[in-house]
Amino acid sequence: MHKARYWLLLKIAERPKVFIYGAGILTAVSLALVAVIITAWLDKNQVAQRHGDAMRIFQAISAESSELLDHLTTHDKLDCSDEDLLHLNTHLLLARYIREIGLLDADRRLICSTALGRLAIPIKGDYPVHVSRTGLELLNGVPLTMADKMFAAVIIQRPPFNVVISPYATGGIYASADAAWLRTADGLALLSAAVDPETLAGMHERAGRLEHSDFELRGLGYELSTATPGLDMVLQTQRSLVTIARQNGMLLPALLAASLLITALAVGTIAPYVTKLRDLRNRIGFLCNEAHLSLVYQPVFDLKTLRPVGCEVLARMKEGKQLWMPDKMIPAILGAGLEYRLDHAVTRKAIRELAAYLPAWDGRFSVALNYFPESVRPDELIPVLTNALRAAGRPDLEICIEITEHSLSSQLISEVRRLKEQGFLIAVDDFGTGYSNLQSVTKLSPDLLKIDRSFIYELEDATVRSNLIPEIINIARAIDAQTVAEGIETAEQARLLAAAGVCYGQGYALARPMEVAQFAAFIAKFR
Repeated sequence: MHKARYWLLLKIAERPKVFIYGAGILTAVSLALVAVIITAWLDKNQVAQRHGDAMRIFQAISAESSELLDHLTTHDKLDCSDEDLLHLNTHLLLARYIREIGLLDADRRLICSTALGRLAIPIKGDYPVHVSRTGLELLNGVPLTMADKMFAAVIIQRPPFNVVISPYATGGIYASADAAWLRTADGLALLSAAVDPETLAGMHERAGRLEHSDFELRGLGYELSTATPGLDMVLQTQRSLVTIARQNGMLLPALLAASLLITALAVGTIAPYVTKLRDLRNRIGFLCNEAHLSLVYQPVFDLKTLRPVGCEVLARMKEGKQLWMPDKMIPAILGAGLEYRLDHAVTRKAIRELAAYLPAWDGRFSVALNYFPESVRPDELIPVLTNALRAAGRPDLEICIEITEHSLSSQLISEVRRLKEQGFLIAVDDFGTGYSNLQSVTKLSPDLLKIDRSFIYELEDATVRSNLIPEIINIARAIDAQTVAEGIETAEQARLLAAAGVCYGQGYALARPMEVAQFAAFIAKFR
């Protein structure tokens, strides 16, 4: 989980625009998909509503037809007399879906009806009779003329009677679906279809296996099949995305437009947040360990002999191919409150690397380690130092703990004294910058005062600031400390400092910071 989070933060830092635009595209696609799903869901509900209404109408037609035909065949012994036809018409007044009643002879020929009266010649239609599983005998698509209009009518028979169903009712049923089927003892009989034969063949196969209503995604659309237990009708509708969009008017375009607007707002909201996530402090917790540390070592020289006497450890942080320098790394460390973790990691790695690479040294070789004030906790720092030195097995290594002058406080002074009692050297770094007073330095009683580079920079010009160097040397002598000059950039500066009484120095004029292997090779020349 931590690795995944770090990987994500790193990718955000490397390609923020890709992440912002990628998030925008993902948001747009997701919202567009949601818009399509909502539109399809609403469309499906509408289709399901139409199927349900059609099924209820078919159920009502079946019940009304069966009830009337049962009554006629059981109770009424009628013929084609005017009186009997008038009686049949009275039944029509009570019917909702039946528009005509007819009488059939033994050969199922129509001999009279409420609309046509007695026929001079009986009519025998050659239309197939579909018998449903419940016994309903149905003729479908029979051409009839009603009110001077030609209709494809549905006729339900129970000899010697038949009834003609309202074409508006059956038309509504057929219009509610792409395919309407009647369940018969021999399988499914097609009542209406609004799809091509190839599509219809697949729908017929699926409808034949259907026992209950079913919803199925098909490509960029869906198929809804409605079957109700006890009813012999099956309705099927297929909807493509294009059809859904077309038949739902402006719903989908409106939802897509809203999606684009929300995406634009989301990108505007995400952008500053992503910019904030790019900050190194969001990843520093993953980098603050020995694996990501890159240490360099700058030699410290005796200015009289120009022979190395130790080194200062300088930390950088590597992240892939990126090398973070202190000006970027330190603020992130401070912002995340990880000072002690960094200092402990630097301590362990520096002592281990020097123990492995540094040639045996005649005398003591001082290793200066910079510590944040928050890391100077003797109860935690002393075990880290002693364990690292014990593991190194190098008695010639001497640890010097550097504390910046501006961090001195009464509490820190007492903590540093405990470290000094354990045999570690103490140095005040950046001395002369004006953050402390002589009393604080005296209480600390450091072993070394490191003269800030700003004094050295102006040394050759004999400025007022550089003229303070002798005063710093006098302070060091007064507290029994030695001096180290930082930032020596020319040989003349080194000569003048030695002449003034500065003991040690470091800077580019003497040697640049080096990685451990190069540093060890450099030191070996002075053995």
